[in-house]
Parts: sequence; C-alpha cells; structure tokens
Amino acid sequence: MTRKTIQAHANGRNGQIDFNIDVEDDTIKNVEVTKNSETPAIFNQAFGKLKNKIIENQSFDVDAISGASLMTQAMLDSGKKALKENNITTKPLAAPKHKEVKLNVDVAVIGSGMAGLMAACRALSMGKKVVVLEKNGYVGGATALNGSNVVGTGSKVSAKLFGAESKKDSPALLEKDIARECRGTNYIELSALLAKNIGKAVDFITQFANLSYQKAETQTIEHTVDRQIEMPTQTSYELVMKVAEAFENNGGQLLLDARVEKLNKDANGELTSLVAEGKHQTTTVNFKSLVLAAGGFGAKDYKAHRTDIPYYGPMTSTGDYFDFTKDMNLVTRNLDWYKVYPHGLEVEPGIAKLTTYSTKEVTDMGAIFVNQEGKRIVDESAPYTHFRDAIGEQKGKVAYIVMDQKMWDRFYELLLKYGFTKEEVQGFFDLDGKKSPVLVTGNLETAANKAGINYENLSNTMADYAESVNAHYDAEFKRSAKFLHNYEGDTFYIIEQKQRFCTTLGGYETTNQMQLLDKDLNAVSNFYAAGEIVGGANGHDSMPSMMNSWSYASGFVAGTVAADNANFSQINATKLESAKSDVTSSASQK
Repeated sequence: MTRKTIQAHANGRNGQIDFNIDVEDDTIKNVEVTKNSETPAIFNQAFGKLKNKIIENQSFDVDAISGASLMTQAMLDSGKKALKENNITTKPLAAPKHKEVKLNVDVAVIGSGMAGLMAACRALSMGKKVVVLEKNGYVGGATALNGSNVVGTGSKVSAKLFGAESKKDSPALLEKDIARECRGTNYIELSALLAKNIGKAVDFITQFANLSYQKAETQTIEHTVDRQIEMPTQTSYELVMKVAEAFENNGGQLLLDARVEKLNKDANGELTSLVAEGKHQTTTVNFKSLVLAAGGFGAKDYKAHRTDIPYYGPMTSTGDYFDFTKDMNLVTRNLDWYKVYPHGLEVEPGIAKLTTYSTKEVTDMGAIFVNQEGKRIVDESAPYTHFRDAIGEQKGKVAYIVMDQKMWDRFYELLLKYGFTKEEVQGFFDLDGKKSPVLVTGNLETAANKAGINYENLSNTMADYAESVNAHYDAEFKRSAKFLHNYEGDTFYIIEQKQRFCTTLGGYETTNQMQLLDKDLNAVSNFYAAGEIVGGANGHDSMPSMMNSWSYASGFVAGTVAADNANFSQINATKLESAKSDVTSSASQK
C-alpha cells in the first residue's frame, strides 16, 4: 500500500489557493485546502461540492462549480497537473449522461438568497410541495456575502432581546425612518408591507430553522431606536446555510446548477411551467405558483459600464430574468437606482469589498476622514449617506481614514471578521501606497507621503482636531463630543475609502401582495416576486439592515400568497374535475 500527499497551487479570484491531494495506490482519498484568500461564504460551499465530485469520480476532470467557475476550474487544472507530474494515474468514472427530469409542485421558487429561501420555507410550512431552483452550485446568492443584520420591529425576538426598549419601536416608526432616509422616494405600500411583516417573518424563520439572534453589535444612527439584530456569528452565511438545511429537512427540494431559461403559459395564457438547464440535467417544473427571487443585476450593470462606482456584489447578479421573462411583458421601474455605501476598499479595478463594520467602530473611537488635501470632509459620526455624498465630492471620489495603533488594531480585527484575510491585507500594505487600495503606516509624515496626502495640511488638521477633543466641541463639523477622542502614540495608519455598491434598488413592480404587474399594470396570474428584484420599498437609499429586512418581509409575504394561490388553484381544479364527472355521469344515464 502506497500513500502519498501531493501539494498543488492554484490562482483563485483573490489570490493563491494551496491544497493537498492525498493518494493511496492511485486512488484519490482526500483533497484538503491549506491556504486561500477567497470569500468564505462562497468558497466553503463551492470547494465542498468540488471535493465530493473529485473523490466520487476519481478525477480532476470534472465540471467546475457554477457561480465559482474561476477558482474551481483553477483548482481542477492545478490538480490534474500535480497528478501528472507525480505519475499518478487514477481510474475515473464515466461522465454522467444528460437527464430529462419533470417535477410537479405547488410552488416553485427561483433563487436561493434569503428572499427565495424565506418564500420557500413559508409555502412549505403551509403544507405545499415546494422546489427552489438556483443557477449557482451553492446557495445564498448575494445574501451569503452580507452581514446578517435585520430589524426585529414587532417581533417576539426583539421583545426578548431589547425588553422594554422594544416598545419604543413600531411599524409606523420604521416606515417613518425609511421615508426620512430615502428622502421620500420610497413606495409607501411596499414600505408598509415591509414594516408590518418583518416581525412576523423574523419570528417565523427563527422557529422554522431553529435560529438564534442577538442584539446587533452595531446599532446605526439612521435608526431612531435600537432595533437591529443579527446572528451570533454576525454573518448571513450561517443564516442561509441553516435555513436551506431546515427547508430540505422539512421536505423541500433544492436544485443547484439549475438555470431557468424559459417560462411557459397554458392555452389561457397563464403561467404554468418553466424549464431549467444544468450541466447534466434539463428540468421541467409544472407549478401552480411561481416566486421570482433571483436577486439583483449589479454585476450586469458593472460589466456594461453603466456606473463608475466600484462593485462589491457577486458576479452572478446578472439579471438573467430580464431574458426569460421577456414574453411576460413585465413593468420595471428605477433600474438606475443603486444602494451606494461609503465604506469600501477597491481591491481590484472596479471591484470593492466592504469595510462598513471596521469603519463604524473606529469612527466611534475618534478616527477622522480626510481628503488628498489633508482636510476633514464630514462629521465622522453622521449617517452613512453623509459619508457617501462627501466622498463623492472629493477628487477621484476617494477619502482616507486616519487611525492610531489602537484604532487600527480594532479596524483590522473586524476586517478579518468580515471577509478579508491576513495575507490579503498584508498584500495591500506591500503596495506601499503606490496603487489602490492604499493602506499605509508610519509616523504621520511618512504615512501621509505614502498615501499622497498633503502632509502640512494633514498635520494642521490633526492639531485642530486635538484642540476640538480637548475643548469637547467640534467647531468644524459639530461632531458629538462623545465621539471626540485623542490619538495616541506616533504610529499612524491611513486607509483608503471609496464608494461601493452591490444592491440594485430598482426592478419589477408588484402589487402590495408581491404579485408581479405587466406593463398595463395588471396582476400576472400565478407569478410573484420577492427580494432585491422588486424595487421601491426602501426608495433611492436604504438604511443599514433594510435590504436584508426587505428580503425577509417580501419573501414571507410572497411565500404566503403563493401558497394561498396554489390552494385556490387546487380548489378550482377539484371543482372542474367534479363538474366533468357530473357531465359524464349524466350522459351515461341518458
């Protein structure tokens, strides 16, 4: 018996992936990753499925994982090369034949982000047969890349977590906050739907998937009361994995690598079935209700250069539904609306990663924002929209956080917690400010010069800020005294910050029951939608936690109504069959 461990290296999307291949007598026993800088929420799922494929087929000559093809194909190519260089010849299984599969369900859901999973779980809980179709080889969509923050307004969960404080909150107050933040650009009926159903949705999914919530570590200023809650790990990766598992454990069917390409109508023009394509399977699904929860179209707009704002969402947010729904004559609105955040590192041209949690924490510790001229640009403790607008006004639409060692230590801790790796961050520092993203350190003059910031002005800015701290009064921006803190020591960190977007805020129009509308504003039979693809609930700008909240509330309502519609269809079908039977019986008696 011969055992051997072969080392292989692949270039992923965010850097090198190192992995070991354990071989015993020309049989692949295991594949283990030892180093990677990929996004955990996607990589953990994609690699797990890839590993199973490799071992089951005894070959690296298998399909890459949909939605993560760049990194998984790189691993496959590297694995094949490593085996060849070590004279390992395995005995691969025959490639699977393409299958034709037909399913009959009550409710079909397109998309496995939180909106789709919520709709599916809700319909399932109402006794319906449900299938979720996901074009990628993993679940979660854009949700898996977000924090897990939602609002708990009106929920039992919030009542338990916040106690008497929760009574300060109400759906009416949440609606008021939504309207204020987006400056009245929201669609009132959808905002009301969100506010009145988010508590029900939180309580439902908590029980259905046996979830745990805690008060969110960050309660942002945009909300007039503390109402934000989150998962203990603070990531929505945990959320979508637990909800997807609960869905399947309760009898739901989840199909990955199932890209919907066609919708079919019956002789009466009503939507009744769809066709989804995968690498090895064509699936036809007959349904009574269809919920479209396929996410946004940010990657599509980024690739088409419709905006110059760096994008940080999944590259799979391509708006495929604009193609397969084109014969449905659906009405859209506000397709140029994006949720723009001010806290981001442009990790590659046009692509950003969020630093929201890090930035919020260190600005509370007293960190300031400056421009290339070395001058402050904003009240650092103001709502995010103030940051966004201030950064947009700067040269190159870029600003910089100035931190001392204590601030940086906390900033770095949260970077690692929310999607960055040690190797990735060190790589940014190794750039020494010569290209974006700028992360530099040293004494104030050294750091300023590396970052390309006017040192003289910055030195004066820091001196003026120190006076404000000592006076407990910010004469320049009127920043609250509780956030004015002295810088400590002689080591400074200067970190670039740019605007970024992931979420699209426009999309299809629906009724206040999440039923899609055609261009004549008629409700489309059997067709519902949820999540990011439906625009309007948060207007042109959403408060933190509100896009996740919209996915919860809209998914809950869409799942409920889709299940009710399936019941109605079943009742009508039963009546029709009964009527046919009566006619047949009457004819036979004659």
